[in-house]
Amino acid sequence: MKEPDKRIRQSVCLFMHHFQMAQISSSAATLAYYTLLSIFPGILIVGNLLPMMGIGAKEVSSYLASAIPESVYGFIEPIVYDFLQHGSGGMLTTGAIVALWSTSQGIAAFQRSVNHAYGVAENQNPIMNRVLSFIWMVVVIFILFVLAITYGIGETVLAHLQPIFHYNMSYIKMFTQLRWPVTFMGLFIALTLLYYFVPNAHVHLRFVLVGSLVVTLCWMGLSRIFSLYAYFMNSRIISYKTIGAFMAMMIWLDFSGMLVMLGATINATLQEMHEGEITERRRLGQWLEGFPRHHRKPNNHERP
Repeated sequence: MKEPDKRIRQSVCLFMHHFQMAQISSSAATLAYYTLLSIFPGILIVGNLLPMMGIGAKEVSSYLASAIPESVYGFIEPIVYDFLQHGSGGMLTTGAIVALWSTSQGIAAFQRSVNHAYGVAENQNPIMNRVLSFIWMVVVIFILFVLAITYGIGETVLAHLQPIFHYNMSYIKMFTQLRWPVTFMGLFIALTLLYYFVPNAHVHLRFVLVGSLVVTLCWMGLSRIFSLYAYFMNSRIISYKTIGAFMAMMIWLDFSGMLVMLGATINATLQEMHEGEITERRRLGQWLEGFPRHHRKPNNHERP
């Protein structure tokens, strides 16, 4: 009994060590701030692109409602509908600039916090940090965009293919009812990519999958908890109206940021428990910085 107890204590101490290094509370507040800044510009961009693809605001809203608590969604629903139904080229440009800046800042902050959780990359190149943050931002947005497009126009595609392949039309109905699995898989894939590629550490996929799964399940549960809270506290929320809904959204974003950082802490803890000390991954920027040092002659002011 002593050996299992010792391992449990060591695991808890290791988790608390990474938890403190991640500075979860301050990191979550930073992520919530940049997420809030990027939400509405992002909706503006989507609202200008969707009409080109024949996708209506109703389809997009149904998937947002699956992942966002009812009280929070009730606050942003009219804004989402207005942005998705009425777009303009000027607003698209402005929204793209603001969304790219705020999202890249958010992912850069996420990268710094995750690196702290892993205990690596204390001296980062700020330029390469921004470049890599932008690259992974584009990758994650592209995957989520593909998922949204697939399930946004998927019903139409299946209906057109039915006369050719003669499959049961009930498949189309089943396809349109998979909002929860689609939302779950979208979050899981996005988190897995972020946890695997963003840290400047040698990470292992099997540990990343554990953290991504835990955070995805907790995130979906968090949305349901907020919905229940809104149901039982409906009268008070209505009395505060917009201010109450905005406060609920900020609290939800803050808790979501905590969950994301908690996943990174779980990944770092599991990896150190099973693999030992976590080592830093050599980035392209570090390689480029070190390259000239091996190919130039030292001057008189340099030590041999």
